[in-house]
Parts: sequence; structure tokens; C-alpha cells
Amino acid sequence: MADTARQAIGMLGSRAACLVMLVLTSAVIARSLEPEGRGIYFMAVTIATTATVLAHLSVEQAQSALWTDIGLRDALTGNSVPLALALGTLGGIAGTVCVAAVGPETLHLPGLSIVATACLGVPLGVAVNYANNIVLLRGRSHVVAWANLARALVQCGVLLALAAAGGLTPLSVVWVWVASESVPLLVFIIMGGTMAGRPNLGLARTTVMTGARYHPGPTAAFLLLYVDVFLLGTYTSAEEVGIYTLAATFVAYGRFLIDVLSQVMLNRQFESSQDESVHVTVRITRFAILLAVGSALVLVLSAPVMVTAVYGAAFADAVPLVALLAPGVLALGASRLPSAYLLRLRRARLVVVPSLGALAVNVALSLVLIPLWGAVGCAAASSLAFLLLAVCQTWLFARATGTAARDLVPVAADLIVLRAALRRCVPGRQAAASAPPPG
Repeated sequence: MADTARQAIGMLGSRAACLVMLVLTSAVIARSLEPEGRGIYFMAVTIATTATVLAHLSVEQAQSALWTDIGLRDALTGNSVPLALALGTLGGIAGTVCVAAVGPETLHLPGLSIVATACLGVPLGVAVNYANNIVLLRGRSHVVAWANLARALVQCGVLLALAAAGGLTPLSVVWVWVASESVPLLVFIIMGGTMAGRPNLGLARTTVMTGARYHPGPTAAFLLLYVDVFLLGTYTSAEEVGIYTLAATFVAYGRFLIDVLSQVMLNRQFESSQDESVHVTVRITRFAILLAVGSALVLVLSAPVMVTAVYGAAFADAVPLVALLAPGVLALGASRLPSAYLLRLRRARLVVVPSLGALAVNVALSLVLIPLWGAVGCAAASSLAFLLLAVCQTWLFARATGTAARDLVPVAADLIVLRAALRRCVPGRQAAASAPPPG
């Protein structure tokens, strides 16, 4: 438990530093590019990120499912980088070809070159995805913390330098994003978090085939988060996309405490006994729900001041979008641990069906609401779909494990423990916090 607490505190400090730099870089991009330029940049990066998700074939899900077999762990680690680079290269090419086929102007892009540039980051993104999962499965979350911190430092430093020189354009920001994708992979290799060994082709085939069974689920879950960007871009303008995506980015910052908990506990969810894994999932989910509620309140109350103060008056229309998106985004974050546990059961339909259903709801609602209300309708549709998926994942976990719904509802004692754990993260206050940390 003490080791878990140290990992959580270390990762929390790293994520907090990353959050500060991400807010700074986001503000610099927003003020330099204005809503239209930010919309162009974000659309190009979203295309590349979509290609990354489609190309990784959910191999990281297969890694988690197969990790319980101790004899496979070294081979899974050695396969991760070579397999990622091969699949990612194919994904990057496919992404560029698809945009060329539909026409960049359909998505309000100035040309194909910015998409081709963004897609150079696809192989790197897939490799980071696989390596990050291996590192977490090995229980080395501090390596992930250093990797994220290094990426944020490089991205922030380069963007600030370009902004000072007056060289920020949508294309230059995309180039910086591509370059920053390589940083975590370098950190993983240098710190021994992963390795590029001689590929085990037989295991690679097994891993890909196993991942492919789960792939519709994670793909649908990703598209659930980003299909709104494509639909909004089709029906409206690059300017409105820029405002909407800034609101979504602002809301995503509220998940960083929940994500820290989820990443630190991943090792215990998959390496402990089934009973212990259920206990951990139930307990930490209660803390995640408390963090989600608190984060949502902070975001909604601070948005009227923070959005215009940090990003500029041009983004004032993002404020109501934050209030609409926050409940769904943070509820989805709170259900992350129950969702991860479902992978342990190796029953793909438990992962795939809920995500596909939520995606269908999001698309249907978006097609109705975006033409009527633009970005406001888009935010409402997405948030409702996120809430639906979060509730469904948590219900499936409870049903599969025999957990009573009331056991997932936070109580006063959870709030006391969580408060004490958060106090331990404040410099100089660790000794004063005598209550045990979460987990």
C-alpha cells in the first residue's frame, strides 16, 4: 500500500506539472491561431489520432488480457515497439489516403500537406500506446510519469520559442505535435521501461488476433470522443470547431486526478487475485466518483473566468459548452476502472457492445442536434452518450462480479480518506496526514 501511495503521489506531481504546461501551450496556440487556426490544427491532429486508434488494433488490450500468463511477459514487451511501428506506418498512410479521397476542403483544411504531416506521428503514437501499457503492467508508473513530463516540456518549450519568434501557424504546431510524440518512447527505452527485442512472430499474430476481438470496443470508445469533431466540422466552420475543441480540452483537464488513480491501480487490477482485483476496483471507483463530482463543479464554476482570461475573449462561447460536456466526460473517467476490469474477464462483448451502442447514440443525436444548435447541440449529444457508456460499463462490472450497486456509491468515510490522501500530495503536509491513502 505504501508503494502504491508513493507511485500515486509521484505521478500526481508529474501530471500536475504536465497540466500546467499543457494549459500554457494551449493558451499560446489559442491566442496565436485564433478559433479558425486552432480548428484547422485540431482537425489535422484529430485525423492522425483517429488513424492511430484504428491502426493499433487494440494490441494493448491484448497485452493486458495475456499478461496474466507470466511466461509471455518478456515476449510481449519485446514485440511491442516493432509491431507498433509496422502497424502505425500502415495507419498513417491509410489516414492520408482517406482524407485525399474525401477532399481536405470537406473538413475545412487548407490542403493535404498538413494531414500528411500529422500522420507522420501515427507510428510513434502506436508505439507509445503499446510501450506505455507494458510499463504500467510492470508496475513502473514512475517511468510513465517521467515520459509524460518530458513530452510536455519539449512541446511547451518549442511552442513558446516559436511563439516568441512569431512563427506559429497551424502547420508548425502540427510539426511540434509530431516531434513531441517521439519523446515518451525515447524515455521508455532509456529508462528500461520497454525494449525492442527480436519479434516473436507467433505471439505477434496471437496478440493481434486477440486485440482484434476487442478492437471494435476501444475504436468505438475513441470515436465516441471524437466523432463529434468530424460531424461539427462537416456542418459548421473551422472557427466553431476551434471553440468547441477548446471547451473539450478544458474539460479534459479535469480528469487528471482520476487518470492518475486509474494508471497506478492498473498493475493491481491485473496481477492480483480476482477477489483482490474486484476489491481494488470497487474501492478506487468510489474515490474516482468523488473526484469526478468535485472536478465537474470546479470546471463549471471557474469556466466563465478562466476561459476568457487564459485563452482570450474570442473563445467566450466555449463557456456554456464546458458546462454541457463536464458531466459526461468526468462520468466516463470515473468508470475507467470498472471498464479496465472487464478486460480481465476476456469476454470481448462486454467491452465492445457498450461502446458501439454509445457511439450510435452519439452519432444519431449529433445528426439531429448539430444542424439545430451547432456546437451546443454537439456538446449535449456527446455528454449524454458519455453518461450512457459510463453507467453501462459500471453496471456490467457490478453484474459480472456480483457487486451491489450501493458498494460503488461513495460514503463519508471515503471522502475523509480521499481528503487525507490529497493532503499527502501537498509539500510539507505529508507527515500531518495520518489516514491511509486510497487503495
